[in-house]
Amino acid sequence: MSDDALPQAAGQAAPGASGGPTSGPEPEPSPPPSPSPSSSSSPPSWRRGWSRRRTLLLGGAAVLFALGVVAAVVVGRTAATHQPQAAVVAYLDAVQQGDVEQAMSLDGTEVGDGDVLLTNDAYAGVTDGVTGWRVTGSRVDGDTAAVYAVVQQGGEAGAVYDQQFTLEKDGTDLLFFDRWTLTPVELGTLTVQVGAPDAAVVTAAGVEVPHAGAEGDTVELRAFPGSYPATLDGAGAYAADDVVGIATGASSTGSPATLVATLTDTGQASARAAVDAWLAACVASPDLKPAGCSFQILNEPTGYTLTDQKWTLETTPVYEIGEWTSQGWQVEDTTEGSAVFTSTVSDGAGSTGTFNSVGSVRVPIQGVVPDVTAEGATFTSTLLQY
Repeated sequence: MSDDALPQAAGQAAPGASGGPTSGPEPEPSPPPSPSPSSSSSPPSWRRGWSRRRTLLLGGAAVLFALGVVAAVVVGRTAATHQPQAAVVAYLDAVQQGDVEQAMSLDGTEVGDGDVLLTNDAYAGVTDGVTGWRVTGSRVDGDTAAVYAVVQQGGEAGAVYDQQFTLEKDGTDLLFFDRWTLTPVELGTLTVQVGAPDAAVVTAAGVEVPHAGAEGDTVELRAFPGSYPATLDGAGAYAADDVVGIATGASSTGSPATLVATLTDTGQASARAAVDAWLAACVASPDLKPAGCSFQILNEPTGYTLTDQKWTLETTPVYEIGEWTSQGWQVEDTTEGSAVFTSTVSDGAGSTGTFNSVGSVRVPIQGVVPDVTAEGATFTSTLLQY
């Protein structure tokens, strides 16, 4: 055998050798190799790399999908909140919740000193306010938009009216989402008609209503929709039944709260005392034409001097105090009274005589009691003012 013959495994005969056993000790077989990370039970390294890349790709795709969903939700919500209807929804929701101050902050309504009903406290005293609403449509025209809604007041049995809202574009958010701002919403009006002296305390929804000097005793107040309980307090001299005035949207007409004062027994006594005092002062006057009274002597003598002038009431007039008018409580007689006038007359030569009325003089009563207070009342005659 040549030196370069391939070695043979133990126990295997070389080619051409005899099949008999070889001489020398037989070598022990080698132990099987121990398992290693690269054993036949683990995938090859190229497969393991692909698996990791696939996991990363799938994870990245899932993250991108989740981000896409979030972005879509954010964009959708942003787009929804930047529709003109969104500002109207926020406004009507605030009114329905009774937060009218928040509603006015959304549309920029300015509140003046006379807007006593435009507060949350006042609206808390209102019944049958806004209980529901529904946006029915919108229209965008350049930088302006109109949103239309149906407003429900006081539940299913209450008033339903249409209301239009106007909005203006006010810049953009996130580069391309238009921002819409409400213009001041035209509010409804609560009308309070007061038939009482200026000193009367009038309230609507628990808030004092200034009415002194109001033209025709009618006060018109801006108000949110609702029913406004109204009261009148005359400090015990007069009173009025509690009433309810209704304010609706600007496109609808509500109903006024009408408060007409009626004299109490105390007020009646004070008013009668004032009328009686007026009559007594007229009768006590020495003048032929008592100032502010309803009777007189027309044919005053000339060139003579009168002394001991005296009016004497023959028949006391009977009168009634009626309802409040624009000037006060109406006073009118049901039976006229009568009086006579007597006096002594003298001339420059010392001659004397009498000057008397020719028969009885009518003593009518007609006028008004413009005010009644704890200190008393006043009466003004509307007949023959001298």
